[in-house]
Amino acid sequence: MSMNIGSIPLKRIPRILLNKIVGAVAEPVKDRRSARRIEAMHRKGISGERIKVGFLVQMPEVWDKQQSVYAAMVRDERFDPWLIIVPGYDLKNDTAERYGEEKGFFLSRCLGGNHILARQNDEWIDLSAYGFEYIFYQRPYNLYLPPCLRSDQVARFTRVCYIPYATAEDKKDRVIYPRPFLRDVYFGFMEDEDAQTNIAAQFPSSFKRFFNIGYPAFETCLSLERDCRYSRVLWTPRWSYDPVIGGSHFLEYNDPLTDYPWGEHRLTVRPHQLMWGNFIKTGLLTEAQAAHMQERWTKVGVRTDANKDILETFDETDILISDRSSVIPMFFLTGKPIIYCPIETEYSWRFSIILPGLYMVDSWEELNTLLNQLLQGDDPLRPVRERIIQENFLYHAHATERILTTILTDVEQAPRESER
Repeated sequence: MSMNIGSIPLKRIPRILLNKIVGAVAEPVKDRRSARRIEAMHRKGISGERIKVGFLVQMPEVWDKQQSVYAAMVRDERFDPWLIIVPGYDLKNDTAERYGEEKGFFLSRCLGGNHILARQNDEWIDLSAYGFEYIFYQRPYNLYLPPCLRSDQVARFTRVCYIPYATAEDKKDRVIYPRPFLRDVYFGFMEDEDAQTNIAAQFPSSFKRFFNIGYPAFETCLSLERDCRYSRVLWTPRWSYDPVIGGSHFLEYNDPLTDYPWGEHRLTVRPHQLMWGNFIKTGLLTEAQAAHMQERWTKVGVRTDANKDILETFDETDILISDRSSVIPMFFLTGKPIIYCPIETEYSWRFSIILPGLYMVDSWEELNTLLNQLLQGDDPLRPVRERIIQENFLYHAHATERILTTILTDVEQAPRESER
């Protein structure tokens, strides 16, 4: 007997369409199953006197989103924080089994020495055996993790927490909010009200799971060096020319920026970590061309940013040149000038707020003129930026404290194991 959808036999439906139909039916079922698991976790007691929290870390470049929360927990005797260090994902070999420079980076950031290597003796650890009450994820992409460390598995025995590794600058950008991960999130500390409202509506719950209580990365940026010498320039080109997820201007501006007469000034380039690989993979550059570009930078004194932590780079920067990126709102909070290379898009709520404080250019001629102006200290938008910061971003100043308070309140509401 053949099955039907309405009056159409399943065997007559194209496989691609059938997969979409099955997926659309399966998603709500998965959401409900995950919601029940999270509700049960909410009622579960805390086993120890100190709250054991794990930070599942794999990518040094986005550690700035979590580091203030981790450091605050190290200082607070009510918490027992640990770094769970995962090998970096190797895009070329499609695996994450061998440690690289991320191991040394996170060991150097490990305050108090509490850490676990997620891969030991060529095997993955059993994370459920370590008794973590909460585990923070760096990114919402399970693809880059081994199956045993993905959110759908970890959420079975602990509370998954998330601070966004990036912010959406396009109103329609949902790539950084993938549903399969967010359904497993027990506490999501979102970057603004817009993100919190939209995501909370997708995952209704009897208790509050997604919060708009401040973004730790913005909190940190508000405290960075604000003195501007109008001399040190940072360029952060995007990794893709795709109009939906990209908007790069790298090929248009690389040669003229390399040849610009920097003199006593300085240019540092911080390409997105996926840029070279993606440009080569998509045929925009050959490996030889990419190598030649970097050799030219070295020859003329253009630096490649060696800092894994971009906050360290911000302190060494006076002027930012950038494609569309979550780097922009972070650097904006230093009060220093930004030259934005835009693409046509519908901007998010937060990015729309800062647009009046950005210098926007559509050609090398415009970029060259504006660069000359700013390097002379002529910065008419500085008071505009300061006003936008004062009116819209100061509530982020206590984000870390509020996140700890939210977890402490959750612990107080849950029964201790000894009381059950």
